[in-house]
Amino acid sequence: LRTPSVEAVADLLTRRDGVDPPMALYAARAAQSHVGLARRLARDEHARIRRHDVIGLAAKIDSVGEAIGAASDIMTIATEESVAASSERDAAERARLMEVLGADPSARTQPPHIRSQLSSLEKEQKTRATRFTRDVIDRALVDLLSVYRDALVLRSGAGTALVNEDSRQVVQRVSDVFEAQALLRAMDAIGTARERIGANVNPLLALEAMALDLRLPR
Repeated sequence: LRTPSVEAVADLLTRRDGVDPPMALYAARAAQSHVGLARRLARDEHARIRRHDVIGLAAKIDSVGEAIGAASDIMTIATEESVAASSERDAAERARLMEVLGADPSARTQPPHIRSQLSSLEKEQKTRATRFTRDVIDRALVDLLSVYRDALVLRSGAGTALVNEDSRQVVQRVSDVFEAQALLRAMDAIGTARERIGANVNPLLALEAMALDLRLPR
């Protein structure tokens, strides 16, 4: 299997999902030809705002305080998106379960067997929310990684199209202050954070360690 071209993904979004061509091209490039992510970026303004905010962090991390703040920002973005994505679904699942069990939603207390079922559902929902939050963090780190990739492209003069053409000012800033080896180390730091979070390390601690390695040289 091979990765489809940006143009092919953009064409798919236009033909299949009715996305305007300019938006389809932006989404396909920003998602690095990942069809599912491209579709989400094209159709979800909040996802585009989240991505823009994450990318902007690369040009702001110039101190320990900014590094800790950037890690907190990524964590907050992921948590808020997780809550937004799951709150309605969780409420609908609870209501459906109550209906199946024949429970009275207005009752102040429920029989033991209903409380047990509700407790199991809540644990399942919490696990799902945690997994979703980690997925959002990983997507944010992929977006952040693309900034340093683009900065390396600019430094090398490779002439390859930028993933973040819409955020060229941020990419240019990172390219101007980081040497090529420092850009590679920054990319390694992001990769390490992704591995740690995938191995169930506390996400905020992994993000803080990463952000400290992404500080702009003085």
